[in-house]
Amino acid sequence: MNSPNILKQLASHFIFRSLHYTFIAMQLREELAKTTTSSAVRGKNWQPFVTWLNHVMLTYAGDILVNLLLGKLPLEPLGNFQDMALCTASWYLIFYSPFDCGYAVARCAAFHMLAAPITAISQVVHIDKGIQLAGRMYGQNALVPIMIVGTVVGSGAEFLKPIAALLINRCQATNAAYVKLSTNSKVSFCISGLYLLQLQQSQLLHGISRRQLHIYALITLISFKYLSMAYRMDHLIWRLENQLCYAFFGGLYADLAKFFKRLTSFFKT
Repeated sequence: MNSPNILKQLASHFIFRSLHYTFIAMQLREELAKTTTSSAVRGKNWQPFVTWLNHVMLTYAGDILVNLLLGKLPLEPLGNFQDMALCTASWYLIFYSPFDCGYAVARCAAFHMLAAPITAISQVVHIDKGIQLAGRMYGQNALVPIMIVGTVVGSGAEFLKPIAALLINRCQATNAAYVKLSTNSKVSFCISGLYLLQLQQSQLLHGISRRQLHIYALITLISFKYLSMAYRMDHLIWRLENQLCYAFFGGLYADLAKFFKRLTSFFKT
């Protein structure tokens, strides 16, 4: 049995999906907790149906968006009753468990270390699935659609954040919302590029098979997630992006123009 089939079976396992859904619910609660100041009233301010709907949308965002891009039924992933029941149980455990014990366990470092490889496996499986489906739907030469599908299915709801920021700025006539891709979306974009090269049988991968690419992508992504727990990888990526933007997108040219302008004015005087 090859590694793609093993990863697919692992991603569909009951325990795997339970931990994955619980981790998504924990992330949602942490995001909601940032908007409130008093921990005593946090649970009272949250509407159960709204938090449940947000959890469902975050869990199935990648599948819903990809189905839209591929011309399929967008809500088809929600038709599995057992999976929806498991997703709902994970949401209830994190938000409304007795004495808040579910959320306390999910916040510990041991759970984060267990969730890191789980999210990595789920991300790699979804990206590979999206690349393969897009390649059959659009053709292997449609590079841009394949990259978009792979990035969307790998990042899920986080891919919508730049669009939401643009809408917020448009509606409020301000620049309060900062338009940028999340770190997860950037990682999904890079992994999608690797799978696209493998789909094209590019020589840049030096003959790496799909099975080998699965292994390398998993090792790299799990290592990245573990490093993110110990070090601010977002800050490192931000510094790297600033250096690239400075070198290739106008920053260096602007400084050179200022330098030569000062140099010419010095010789004139």
